[in-house]
Amino acid sequence: MISNLEIKWLHDIVVLEECRSFTLAAEKRNISQSSFSRRIQSIESSVGFDIFDRNTNPLQLTPQGKSFIVYARNLLDDVYFQINRIKGIDNDKQKINISAAHSLSVFLLPDFISQFSQNIDKIFFVESINVNEAVHKLKEGQSDFILSFYNEELMSSPFLHAKILESRLHLVSLCDKNKKPIFALDGKTLPLMKYTDESYMGRQVNQLMDKSTDLPFELSFVSSMSDVLKRMVLNGSGVGWLPDFSIKNELERSELAILDSTLSITMGVYIYRTEARLNISSERFWQFMRNQTSK
Repeated sequence: MISNLEIKWLHDIVVLEECRSFTLAAEKRNISQSSFSRRIQSIESSVGFDIFDRNTNPLQLTPQGKSFIVYARNLLDDVYFQINRIKGIDNDKQKINISAAHSLSVFLLPDFISQFSQNIDKIFFVESINVNEAVHKLKEGQSDFILSFYNEELMSSPFLHAKILESRLHLVSLCDKNKKPIFALDGKTLPLMKYTDESYMGRQVNQLMDKSTDLPFELSFVSSMSDVLKRMVLNGSGVGWLPDFSIKNELERSELAILDSTLSITMGVYIYRTEARLNISSERFWQFMRNQTSK
């Protein structure tokens, strides 16, 4: 029965998920492998489903296990946080784990965190990783949130999503001392600072370029990172599509200019999570981020 669930079992499955080895996990929990295996079987019997697929090497979580591991981690986090709060100990902080697209982690996420973080009862762990790796970490319960662009795979159960804002990719050029763009779409070949084809922004730009075959570009530089492309555009190396949130100040100061607004690309920015309950701080951050859509 679920009432027989023991806290130490939750520690066991969290350690086993991290180690992906009964031998290594048993050593880490300082018990024999046979005893450790029986404890894993006990918790699976208690919840009524297999948490781990023992037919894979290395060990993998089952689909139900992927949801349960999130509950287990956050339940343990909440238990110790509340116990320490009751005891008057304020040095135990809850973790908020976020995987973010590189451009969003650089240009947007710090502002969101600073607006939300009014006290010190939490620690943010932020990773800038590619979308495929971020989705994997979310499914495996290793991240609480993904901050990224539209992802079809994450738009339905067992995931939740909220659209944070709508952004635009603008084709821009450096301006001269007279605040005039040094490049123009006048038929002459322009050096293009471009995203990698596998990146989200790269795919968006490729789709536009496929439709506008008369654009006079010559590929000059390729990177998956917006801030790198921005630096190349700012040093006058060529033109490129950059997200509006990364060039707001440069546009206002006329350091950069949009060459053709009809070539701008609209992108939605989303925060994703699983349906599993998160720790208190993470749930509050989720509500805070959801409220951004109304601003």
